[in-house]
Amino acid sequence: MDEENFSPEESIRVIQSMIDKTKEDFAENAFFYLLWGWLIFIASLTQYILLVVFHSPYHYLVWNLMWVGTIISIVYGIKYSRRERFKTYMGDAMKLFGIGTGISFTILSLIFTYKEAWFAAFPVYFVLYAFGAFIGGAILRFRPLSLAAGVCWLIAIVSAFVNYDTQLLLMALAVLSTYIIPGYLLRAKNKKQFT
Repeated sequence: MDEENFSPEESIRVIQSMIDKTKEDFAENAFFYLLWGWLIFIASLTQYILLVVFHSPYHYLVWNLMWVGTIISIVYGIKYSRRERFKTYMGDAMKLFGIGTGISFTILSLIFTYKEAWFAAFPVYFVLYAFGAFIGGAILRFRPLSLAAGVCWLIAIVSAFVNYDTQLLLMALAVLSTYIIPGYLLRAKNKKQFT
């Protein structure tokens, strides 16, 4: 095994580049948590208003907003990967976790649409949000995400006993607790830790 001898200046540069990469990873993760959190929050509340207040038969179409999130995520991911100088375990793990989560939610959406079983969709989604927050918190070593998982698991249990309209409101609460609040806390931690 070859050992490289670094000068003190080179060692400092390597350490600084690793710190910069960690900073970028936290900023990237905060971006995705906030993007998806706000999109789902807006879609669930808008669907609730369209369904309950306006009695629109097309209330479900607001979920097409998720395609906008998909496009933004892909473009941002490509742009970010082009300027990536170093890969880290955390960055790779979160990237694969995000891709896997996106695929899982897409497949579940297709299944629930085909089976016309939306009344059962949201409790399943809440369990997945909680699981995602739990795993994301472990990977990032970020306790607020792990705590958010517990909140979301409770929301999942409650959602099994309420009607579809109420589940839409619980969806907004679930993403507020597992995406939006942790996203802002990640952003704040990034600014505090690396400034």
